[in-house]
Amino acid sequence: MIKIKIKFFAKLKEDIGHKSFILSLEKPQRVIDILNIISKDFDLDILSRNNYLYAKNLEYCSLETILEEDDELAIIPPVSGGSIDRDNSKFSVEITKEELKPDEYIEKKFSSKDGSEVIFLGITRDHNLGRDVDKLFYESYSEMAENEIYKIIDKIRLKWKISSLRIIHRLGVVLPSEISMILIVTSSHRKESFESAEFFVDELKKSVPIWKKEFFQDGTVWINDKIVE
Repeated sequence: MIKIKIKFFAKLKEDIGHKSFILSLEKPQRVIDILNIISKDFDLDILSRNNYLYAKNLEYCSLETILEEDDELAIIPPVSGGSIDRDNSKFSVEITKEELKPDEYIEKKFSSKDGSEVIFLGITRDHNLGRDVDKLFYESYSEMAENEIYKIIDKIRLKWKISSLRIIHRLGVVLPSEISMILIVTSSHRKESFESAEFFVDELKKSVPIWKKEFFQDGTVWINDKIVE
């Protein structure tokens, strides 16, 4: 027998009732075969859910990918190559459950070499889809999210000449008017900072496994999973 760790997130985690478990198999299996086993065991049709992705050992993979002993499979709902030196303090990623306070992250002294610093704050609105929002809840596959964010930073450095980029993303409950993300980009000229900041936020929503659940007075919804409760 071989053992494979399965991880679940967001809406699927709630449907399964577990955030992870160990699946025992007689032999290596494809991702699609494992999904069919889980779907049968929990009376779900995972393959019918649109835009789900899958990751083997922190790397995206296909339905035909083979999983073997001690592999980890993450089943990734829709989300709201890393060559960068992660010890380089000018390019940093932080995922935290702590409240974000801009003054703790924004430098008081500026470099004389950079003529631009763009600061983007993601702030929770009190409304969406015509409904009042009581709060948000952010969940993440943090290890993989960090990897994917560094890949976005790599892409940015190939397209624009920036001096630094710092991203801090909050997890857990975030109330209206509170900050969920701080992005700070510096460059010699403003165009590079503005364009790379916009690119970063767009790419984050496409590929990074961070999910957002909105709470209303009359229900909840996982954004991008299109399932309202």
